[in-house]
Amino acid sequence: MPSNYEYDDAAPANYDEAQRQGGQDAGYDPNFSSEEKCTSRYVDAVREFNKILLYIFKTKQYHQKSPQYEQILKKNEQMYALLAVCLLLCPQTKLVDESVNSQLREKYGEKMLRMQRYDDDAFGLYDELFSYACPKFITPSAPSFEEPLVNYNQDAYRLQLKMFLYEVKQQQLLSGVRTFLKVYSSISLAKLANYMEVDEPTLRTILLTYKHKTHSVDSDGKIISNADIDFYINNDMIYVVESKPAKRYGDFFLRQIAKLEGVINDMDRVKLE
Repeated sequence: MPSNYEYDDAAPANYDEAQRQGGQDAGYDPNFSSEEKCTSRYVDAVREFNKILLYIFKTKQYHQKSPQYEQILKKNEQMYALLAVCLLLCPQTKLVDESVNSQLREKYGEKMLRMQRYDDDAFGLYDELFSYACPKFITPSAPSFEEPLVNYNQDAYRLQLKMFLYEVKQQQLLSGVRTFLKVYSSISLAKLANYMEVDEPTLRTILLTYKHKTHSVDSDGKIISNADIDFYINNDMIYVVESKPAKRYGDFFLRQIAKLEGVINDMDRVKLE
């Protein structure tokens, strides 16, 4: 996504120009990212949420006079909630910009720690964030004219919430697997089964479930892996393959240059007596 407002001298001259550029650059639909999340395309959802939130973070000051400003802020908060859910179900912090990640930790850092425990309190928080931030689901079928007084407008929402919480419950055992795989570069099936207090056939089922849940179909119809930690099994030994994200030095230097220019501008405005 092009970052048009990285520096002050590149900012739009007035509100109308900001609105025009915003319409061109922020051509993202938050509901599209929510749809990707509901279809388990968590990597695509994280990537799109990051683009939208980074754009809003950089250009929010230029939309303060907009009649949709309050709605923009509301959608911004909802997208942070959905991003928190996506990152818990599919850790992909390497795809999130540092400024977006900082805002996310500030808003939902405490809740994200509690949600990692997968107890009743955690499921309640998943329910809370999904209910707060999910798009308005609709039922594609025609209403029942035989029962005109019965309200079915919440059925689609309840169904999506039920399926989402079912997905969260399936992630409970997978989080334990991910925790152990982060510690070891190789471990025997018997040893891992002992740690997780299950038998080996059950552990194999859990590992297959992990493989299934960490693969998805992309927009081109190809099956891709979205796991931050992958593994393979050879002769009852599990070998861990951890992907190391490439460090992005350019973004760091751009942020520091922008901060330096901001300090210089502040110093230029100071009048010495």
